[in-house]
Amino acid sequence: MTDLIIVGASGFGRELLATIESINEIEPTWNVLGFIDDDPDALDGYEIDYKVLGSITDWKPKGEELYALGIANPRTKEKIVPILKNRGARFATVIAPTATVERGTKLGEGVVAFGYTGISVNVRVGNFVFFNAMVGIGHDADIGDYCTFGPKACISGKSSIGKCVNVGALASTYPGVSVGDYATIGMNSAVIRRVKPNTTVIGVPAKKI
Repeated sequence: MTDLIIVGASGFGRELLATIESINEIEPTWNVLGFIDDDPDALDGYEIDYKVLGSITDWKPKGEELYALGIANPRTKEKIVPILKNRGARFATVIAPTATVERGTKLGEGVVAFGYTGISVNVRVGNFVFFNAMVGIGHDADIGDYCTFGPKACISGKSSIGKCVNVGALASTYPGVSVGDYATIGMNSAVIRRVKPNTTVIGVPAKKI
């Protein structure tokens, strides 16, 4: 088993631990050492067998262990990952046993996919992209680095999603739609036209707010 440390001990980090444990139930893969988080009390009040080993700010990787990123906010991911990588951290890709990745799809470093996510054929997924439970990604879609997709989000075929995009739960895109860098798509929204960078859209059809 490979030693693994989870970066971030908030809700997403604990959900990531649950996914890792589901992988280990099928085939022992990860030896979880614990979490790193700038809040030393992040796990207080939760029934959990692991502890916060230290802060992200001061952590120095040893070189043997791998890391799994348990932080959902795209901009926070973009800030933290280069710091840890410059110190020598290497990141694992974690795919739930019930998730599917079809033929011809390419996954970047540090991708996390929770249960029942489906990624179709010939999709390009960037680095440190997070798919929450039951996300659907259509054929030939292009997903930029650091994106996060909420539960049951659906990205239709040939859509292009820029980097650091936050897609809310149950949001969807029309086939071939382009979403710019750092955009936010609100939950339950239906995107039928191009979304400009640094824009928040919400509604059916989705409109800028």
